[in-house]
Amino acid sequence: MRLGPLAAVRTLASSVLADYNSTRRYRAKYHDDQIPTYRLPLDLVRKIGLQTLAWVRVMQAADRAGVPLVPQVVSRLIRHAYGAEIPWKAGIEPGISIVHGTGVVVGHEVQVGPGCILFQHCTLGEGIDPVTREVGSPTLGRDVHVGPGATLLGPIHVGDRTKIMAGAVLTKSVPADSLVKPADSVVTTRAARSKNDAVDGSTPDGS
Repeated sequence: MRLGPLAAVRTLASSVLADYNSTRRYRAKYHDDQIPTYRLPLDLVRKIGLQTLAWVRVMQAADRAGVPLVPQVVSRLIRHAYGAEIPWKAGIEPGISIVHGTGVVVGHEVQVGPGCILFQHCTLGEGIDPVTREVGSPTLGRDVHVGPGATLLGPIHVGDRTKIMAGAVLTKSVPADSLVKPADSVVTTRAARSKNDAVDGSTPDGS
């Protein structure tokens, strides 16, 4: 939807405030930390995830205002400054939280509902459904938590309030209130050390 300059600025401001309120809500829930709204300017300086989201809102506002160069420049700024890739065409609703932010990768067709939390190094990317062969990207409902290093691929729908734990890989849709766990790590006994093993315990190939 095309917006005029003033409407785009108002949308930008309301989106940043919605994101901050999401952060405040989760801080109160998980840390019993009551953050007043007036701390928004200070936290914009201190919190990398909130900064990243603010630049995402700038991209979205410029795109809706019909200023094509700004989203491209800001997209590269986000990539180089925060190590994250978040395109302006991604459907990221106001009122989400990004924790840390480094390594977050979001595809341009991804849809993220309000209240979602994205942790560092998570990936929401394009993929192929193994059954239907449909190509697409994930859609996240409301209040979905995506843990550090989690990977979501393909045209899947993640139901409201689902929690995807750190390191999990999800390639199929899940209903609301699901808990997605990663596969257990396989632990075996290492082979006996050879005389060629390095003093520091590493092998010649670096393992």
